[in-house]
Amino acid sequence: MKRKERPDSSSCPLSIHCLRLLDELDEQQRPERARSEPTSSSPHSEEAELVGRLRRHLPECQICAALVAEARHERDQQRQLLRQFLEEAERRTPSTQELILRAIRSGQAPGERAAESLAALNHADHGGQNHHRHLPLAVLSRLPESTSGPLSLTRPARRSPLVETLALVAVILLVLISTGSLGYLLLLRPSTQTPASSQPTAISLKATYQSLAWKAVLMVDSAPDSAGRYPLYNYDPFSGQKHLVTTSCCEGPSAVDGIAHSGRDLLYHEREGQTWLYRTLSHPSPLFRCLCNNISAVWTTDDRYVLINADQTLYLVDLLGTSKLLYTSPMLADSRLLFYYNDFLFLSRQEGKNEVLYRLDLASGEQHPVAVRPLESSQQAGISSHGRSSWLLSPTGSTIYYSAGSGLKATLYTVNSDGSQSRPLGRQGIPLGFAEDNRLLFLQEVRGAFEVKKLGSTPQEDQLVVVNAAPGADNVLADEVALAPYGWALLTEALYPDHSLRLWATDLTTHAQKLLLSLPASMVTRGNIPQLVGWDQLAVGPTATPTPSTAQIPAGTMSAADDWNGLLLLSSTQDGQISVSNYNYATGQLQTLLSGLPSQTEIDGISPDGSLLAYHVPDTAHTNYYVVDLRATPPLMRFQYESAGGGGNAIWLSAQTLLINAPSALLQVNILRPQPKAIMPSLPNARLVFYSAPYLYFAQSLTEKRSALFRLPLGETSTQGQAITPAVAATDFWLSPDGRTIYYASNQSGSAGIYAVDSDGSNGHLLRPWGVPIGYAADNSLVVMRYHQGNFEVVKLGLAPLQDEVLLENAAPGAAKLCDTLGGDAQATSVDQGRICKSAVALAPYGHHLVVQAHYADGHATLLAYDLDTGQQLSAQTTPTSRLVGYNRYPPA
Repeated sequence: MKRKERPDSSSCPLSIHCLRLLDELDEQQRPERARSEPTSSSPHSEEAELVGRLRRHLPECQICAALVAEARHERDQQRQLLRQFLEEAERRTPSTQELILRAIRSGQAPGERAAESLAALNHADHGGQNHHRHLPLAVLSRLPESTSGPLSLTRPARRSPLVETLALVAVILLVLISTGSLGYLLLLRPSTQTPASSQPTAISLKATYQSLAWKAVLMVDSAPDSAGRYPLYNYDPFSGQKHLVTTSCCEGPSAVDGIAHSGRDLLYHEREGQTWLYRTLSHPSPLFRCLCNNISAVWTTDDRYVLINADQTLYLVDLLGTSKLLYTSPMLADSRLLFYYNDFLFLSRQEGKNEVLYRLDLASGEQHPVAVRPLESSQQAGISSHGRSSWLLSPTGSTIYYSAGSGLKATLYTVNSDGSQSRPLGRQGIPLGFAEDNRLLFLQEVRGAFEVKKLGSTPQEDQLVVVNAAPGADNVLADEVALAPYGWALLTEALYPDHSLRLWATDLTTHAQKLLLSLPASMVTRGNIPQLVGWDQLAVGPTATPTPSTAQIPAGTMSAADDWNGLLLLSSTQDGQISVSNYNYATGQLQTLLSGLPSQTEIDGISPDGSLLAYHVPDTAHTNYYVVDLRATPPLMRFQYESAGGGGNAIWLSAQTLLINAPSALLQVNILRPQPKAIMPSLPNARLVFYSAPYLYFAQSLTEKRSALFRLPLGETSTQGQAITPAVAATDFWLSPDGRTIYYASNQSGSAGIYAVDSDGSNGHLLRPWGVPIGYAADNSLVVMRYHQGNFEVVKLGLAPLQDEVLLENAAPGAAKLCDTLGGDAQATSVDQGRICKSAVALAPYGHHLVVQAHYADGHATLLAYDLDTGQQLSAQTTPTSRLVGYNRYPPA
């Protein structure tokens, strides 16, 4: 295959000469040049022949053409910047033309002076070549006029690039010194040198910037779901955020083939009957089908294609599913594709007691062995088609590292990618990957510790990066170690003396370590071990603090996580009227804000900044909507609107914008300009739930006891929404802080529990068969409450059930239930026996505090407040309360 036909080829042998001889390529052919060129015996004739070859090569090579175009653009930008700089310096410099002319007249003759100056400039002529170059117009226009006659300027011979660079630097320094700009620039630009008192960092700015995007790991769950599928999660090990990618890719670890070089896509395969199907995350429709036994695949360098080995045939497949047969050989029948670089495909196959690495030239079809790795007796049953490869290609594509032997006792080797210069490195361990300076990072065991080192010229020059990647472990699973690109973080799965397994995360820049997962020996012996697919740049959600918004934090308050100390309570009087009170759970003080509200009053919610309360009073004839300001005592009425007919609820779009489901239309109201604006038709018999740009989510009752969540783009003229959830026995839906996932609890018989679904309606699945969502922790993890063994537990959900963290063992000791006395909105699963209601549980924003209303067997109720950071009870107060509305920032003093 010709190189120009390969869009995924990332380099060309002539590209370095195209850049080096860019000026010659741009030079126009002139007769003078032909007369002044040296003879064919001169070494410069070879350079001229190379220039001619490059001119013929450029139109045919996409790679060189792109590099030359980029270099020209860069050169033009640099010249433009230099011209602007010189012009600015000229404007700042007092005119010295008269002084120069006076000095010339009083000294040498102008012609002699000019001749000597030109001779000095041309002294460093390289090889006698006479390359004609025009001086820039900006320079010619500033040459002083001579009063003693015209000055004859002969074209100087072309100087070497080094001399030209030095001359340019000298001119710039001369201008800077003469204008006084040098000191100005030195003062303006901070020093880039490392202070003598500080340790130089091992991670460059480039690596820090690039590694920030590679913050998540694709991980196949250790336990299958009810259908026998292994969920694939994307997990940020340091923030704790996770996202279910798919449940369809992973019937077993062998289904995952590899992450794209960009980190934004994944290639995997699955079996459908006797047929293997290849898919990617970005294109879930099958890209390739085959009735075959041995299969493996790799991405091409630019991620536009995948190379698939189906038995003894190699295919090139694009992401639209178009396949092209590239190569056929019996050698492919039992080979495994490892990696691809330029026109070369590297693959391994078992030959007797050895694993042999081959390089296949896809352009010519030639193949030859690169290295031989002896296999241990336990490996001779067959090379694994999954897990971490024993072969590692350097980022430059020039060197391959591998290990031969058993585990961390194996010997490290290196070999050139063409198979030459194979040699041992004199170290033991396993190669992990590369640091930002392209040096190898490897893992080895030293006196019971699992050290990570950076390869030096000699063992004595190796740099210790991690003291112990798995503290207290007996052994590290070599196939389940994942080093992040640029070497900034490492995940390590290790076995312990009690035969349990632990997963560790280590930040190689800060040396911070975090235990992510601990599995008991019973799961390990059954083979239920999570598979680390690799690091990626797929989204797991922003690292920003969860809602509510902190755009309007009052002056003098603490952090956004600590000043939500007021809790609004709703209570009913004996005559049926409703009152709203503000409760300071830290001090136990209670303050009445609103009283005498009609019994049918419905609370719509507190604004995201915690300052406003919206509620409405529905009636068959008309509905009144209100907004009051909680910052004043008594609350100040900020908005009032009456709508004819029975209206629906309202939700907050932002700290000052309200969306009302009025009978006539959906109305948008800005509290600062309280004139409602109709933006789309009304949604009758629907309850607005939340807004996540650009979609409005609402719940629609489908049967007497079942409802489903729908969504519509806000402003849509149609009211036919997209169904996000099936019809479920649920009344409450929660949007994750990153806007990607929706949670809900269903008490449907036989399938009760907490469910999660992507915000677009995909990837619906059961999270836990128990519990009720109550809010989010500071790290955006879902927090739930469940009734377990007589206790009301508060649990923060982890990546897997074994990672769940109990924040509070019992939120209501001795209580019979956490439900208001009026009943009404019980949202408990069957496992929780109807004991937990949303209206009786309030988790503060960021999950630091919790208030519950505990109902006891003798009929009394108590408000209990807790600090979840310490597990301590803050207060307990008996008060007639029917509902906990939500938190605000203005508690009673």
